[in-house]
Parts: sequence; C-alpha cells; structure tokens
Amino acid sequence: MRVLLLGSGGREHAIFWKLSQSPDLKEIFVFPGNGGFPDRVIAKGINLNDFESIRAFVKANQIDLIFVGPEQPLVDGVTDALEKDCLVFGPVRRAAMLEGSKEFSKTFMQKHGIPTALAKSFNVSSEAIAYLKTRSLPIVIKADGLAAGKGVTVAQTFADAEAAIVDALDRKIFGTSGATVLIEDFLKGEEASVFAICDGERALPMIAAQDHKRVFDKDQGPNTGGMGAYVPVPFMKPDVMRRVQTDVLDRVVAGMKAEGSPYRGLLYAGLMVDNGVPSVVEFNCRFGDPETQALLRLLDEDLLHLARQSAQGKLPDRPLRFAAGAVICIVLAADGYPGEYRKNIPIPELKTVDSSGDIIFFHAGTAAQAGATVSTGGRVLNLTASGKDLAEARARAYAVLEKIQVPGLFYRKDIGLKGIL
Repeated sequence: MRVLLLGSGGREHAIFWKLSQSPDLKEIFVFPGNGGFPDRVIAKGINLNDFESIRAFVKANQIDLIFVGPEQPLVDGVTDALEKDCLVFGPVRRAAMLEGSKEFSKTFMQKHGIPTALAKSFNVSSEAIAYLKTRSLPIVIKADGLAAGKGVTVAQTFADAEAAIVDALDRKIFGTSGATVLIEDFLKGEEASVFAICDGERALPMIAAQDHKRVFDKDQGPNTGGMGAYVPVPFMKPDVMRRVQTDVLDRVVAGMKAEGSPYRGLLYAGLMVDNGVPSVVEFNCRFGDPETQALLRLLDEDLLHLARQSAQGKLPDRPLRFAAGAVICIVLAADGYPGEYRKNIPIPELKTVDSSGDIIFFHAGTAAQAGATVSTGGRVLNLTASGKDLAEARARAYAVLEKIQVPGLFYRKDIGLKGIL
C-alpha cells in the first residue's frame, strides 16, 4: 500500500515509525513532517487547507490510504472530501465534531447516556459569570472549539474562573474557538486516556494510558498539550475497561451510526475515573499526543492493516494485542512553553533508537535547517523508554536524559510516578 500521512508532531513521528514496520507498506509520504523524518518521504505541493492539492497528490502518487494525524483537517472535513479518492483513516466531519465542538460533544453525550459532568454553555460573559456564581469550586471553563490543548481552565477560585470566561468571550484570546464557553462541574478521580480504533460498527480499545497535562512537577502550572505519558495504567483494571467499552465507546459508535455519521477512525476518550466509575472529560477524533508515542511501542499489531480495516468498516471481531511490559514518554519542551517559548534551539544529533531498542526518540517541534536540526515548536522532542515494568522504564528514560542536557529545553522529573504502586 502507498500511504500519505498528514501531520508534523511527535504523534505523527511515532505513527510513521509504526506504519513503516508493515510488510504491506510499499511507500509512505508525510506532510508537512518535521526534522525527524527523512527528507525523501516529505511530500511536496500539498496545502492542508486546500483539499484539492491533497487530491492531486493522491492521484499523482497512487495513494491507497490517507492517515490523518491532527484534528484540524478532520474537523474541516478532509475525510468527506477525499474518501471517494482513496481510503481515509479518520472520521467524517460531523463525527469529528466530538472534538471540534465541546458544546456538540456534551449534547451528544447527554442524548446517548454517556457518563459526563454537568455543563452549560454561554456566549455572553455576564450570563456565564452569573451562572458561575451558582456552582461550586473547583470549576472547569472550556473554550468550545479547537485551541491546541490550551482552551481548558481548571479554576480553583472564582476569580480565575471569571478571568477564563472574560479571556475567551471578551478578550477573544482563542478567536472564534472561544466564541462559546462551557462551564462544567469538576470531576473527582484519576485521569486516564483510552484510544479505540472504530469501523462504524465496533470500537476496539487500546490499553489505557495516563497523560501529564500540567507543565511543572507535581501537576503545577498551566495546562499544556501534554508533558509525558505512560502505559499501562494500574487502576484501569478489566472491570473498569469493560465499563469504558459498554458505557462510553459502544454508545458513541451506536449513537453516531443512529445519527447517520458512522464513526470510523480513532476515537479518544479522556476519562476521569472515581472508585472504578469512568466519566468522559472530553473526546478527541485522532491519536493523542504524547500517549500515542508510548502506546504504539506496545501495540502488537500491524497498524497499517488496522487503519485500512477501519476505513473499510471491516475491523476484526477480537481484542487488540499488546506486548507485555511498560513504556514511558517524556516530553522535552522549549523554555517558556506553554506561553511564549524559545525557537531555533539547536538540537544535538541524537541516536533515534538505541542499540537495545529500549530507547526511541520521536521528534515533535523540530525542523531541518542548513544541515542541522533546530526547534520550531513548544514541545520539541519525545523520549520513550521501555522496560519490564514502569519503574524500569522510568529509570532508563531519566538516565538517558541526564546525559543529553540540551540548553533551552526542560522536562518534568516526575512522569510516571503515579503509575508505580
């Protein structure tokens, strides 16, 4: 098969690594890519905002499958536009609104009996603040649209909650994505991420991962797109995963089918689990970052086969297979992230995979520049390490990080500690 992978982050670098292992892969192209991809695979002449340019590339290069990494093209309707030209791994536009609109997602969950927190939406700040005063702290303020992982505020004080409302609705810091905000009751418990590959009829879940959203150790500082992740998650026991399957994943697939938009592609459920009971914090319509970098290292399946079967509506009726052990992913971010961060930080030559295969670096916000590699984004590199258990994986990861200090980059020192019993 000939594949076109869309995206440029650490998630896409990990997907590329996994797809490249398939014996059925004849050729793979990537756009726009980053500094970790070989130059020979970078596609030319594509504009992600112009689906006709993608169609022209698909036809000229006899592409069999488009694998969509980021959310924006899916929310914009890339699957709808191109699914007649080739297979597309990713949901149609209406199904992708589970991520594209927090208001749409909340309404869908309420309609189909999917457990989630009580929430109400507003587009006038005075009305939102009046409602805010009737709720308890902490409280969650969410921009309705896509905001690169930065549109959610977990407010511990009314002042912080009010500021988040004013920032979105009056100051318009998220543009049109913040034209509506949701005020959502805070859910207690432990966070977990469950990804499922869907074919319109069924959802095949992966093992659970746990993301670390706050920028600093001990979950301090503002939310980011994710500073690290690990798998497996000890509290996501079989009985909890069964509830995720029946109460969340199956209801999404059945609901979307009933509404005429069968869900095919990757469904991400961000969960809060309290005493074994999962509730949905948010849905995403694509692989998450940085959980993907950890999960794909344990996935004992041909990802290309799964993507094709998903797009065709023909997934196997069996659980997905995963290797034993544990994997940790630690994000190296640019100084200042998630605020205004440094760019063009020189990145040293790093061995992508160590001799034992335990350590794999995935590039995120990097670019090749005059024969060197420099940073271009806030999250720059992802170090992944495997081990027989999480303690061993953590030890290997941090031992490597101590040896490769890069001026201008920082990372959390406590990734994965929650997962060590």
